[in-house]
Amino acid sequence: MTGVPRPSWLSLGLALSLTLLACATDVGGGSPGVGGSQGGSGQPGAAGTTGAGGTTGTGGTGGSGVTGSAGSTSTAGTNGTAGGGGTSGSSGSTGAGGSSGATGAGGAAGGAAGTTGGGGRGGTTGSGGATGAGGRGGSSGAAGSAGSTATGTAGSSATGTAGATGQGGSGGAGGGPVNLNGRKALLLVDSPSSLDDGEVILKLTLENRGMIVTVGPGTGPATIASGQNVILVSSSVGSGDFTPIFKDAAVPMIVFGNSAYSNLGWIASSSGKGSVNSTTLCSLVDGTSPLVSDVMTGVGFKMILDSRSTSLYWGTPGGSPIRAASIMGQATQLVSFAYEKGAAMATGTAAARRVGFGVKVDSVQDLTIEGFKLLMAAIEWTAGP
Repeated sequence: MTGVPRPSWLSLGLALSLTLLACATDVGGGSPGVGGSQGGSGQPGAAGTTGAGGTTGTGGTGGSGVTGSAGSTSTAGTNGTAGGGGTSGSSGSTGAGGSSGATGAGGAAGGAAGTTGGGGRGGTTGSGGATGAGGRGGSSGAAGSAGSTATGTAGSSATGTAGATGQGGSGGAGGGPVNLNGRKALLLVDSPSSLDDGEVILKLTLENRGMIVTVGPGTGPATIASGQNVILVSSSVGSGDFTPIFKDAAVPMIVFGNSAYSNLGWIASSSGKGSVNSTTLCSLVDGTSPLVSDVMTGVGFKMILDSRSTSLYWGTPGGSPIRAASIMGQATQLVSFAYEKGAAMATGTAAARRVGFGVKVDSVQDLTIEGFKLLMAAIEWTAGP
């Protein structure tokens, strides 16, 4: 008869261990280790806690410690101690490594890239400079203002286009107003301590152009003309007073009125001068002269406003004068004329530039636009660099 195989102690021990593991938690291996908790959102997941090793098996044949479900990496289960009264227990099996804690969800995605600012609009094109006034080399047009810089929205600002440079004024020869800043003028009057209205206005006009004005008596001395750029002789000064002292001064000179023309050697006789009512029309004689500014050729104009009733003074200079303006229809009766330095006069030669201006100083404040332009052209021609 075939014998029933007898179970070995090893088989019985294994079966007993499995049975005990299925029973109460105080029998056999330790409880499974708790897995590591999931990492918080946005931060890396915290490492799982280490699963506890299996506790020591009891009984005859020591059972293997149950694999602890470890947190991060489980430490090995401790060796089981020998079962009471039985054969030495097998060493507890090494606990399986605990599952790694789930990786925490990554932090929120980085902020969306800022929208690129649109490029700033270009600055507006600057307006062209205004056309300069003509005249004695018409005033140059002012340079156009530079285009303003646009402010871009989140983009770079574009620089505006520079304004166009204004065109030079049309009119007489030259390149614009003469720079008179710092030039020196000697104003000869009858009474330096008591200027009339015309003399005050003439002085202020010169100073407004940047000139340094010295007021002196027509009687001199001649040394007061030293270092001056121009001498202006008011019509209040007696001809017999200033001509003996300043006639041959090597400084440019403007003489108002015509009472001194004979003594200065500009006319041959007293018949070479006269006067007319201030409402009489005048016109240019030589439109290319540097003394005519931008007054129109061939057109009649008044030198003095109608609101002022006074006279115009003319002369017929001898020698080689520069003819600027005359009584209209009377080309030899000049209200504005000049001599270049060294030019022949009716008597002798000019020691420096000389100008005859047929308006008395007390009428300067009543000059028309044309009259004022002729006066300023004379000042620039004599006092300029």
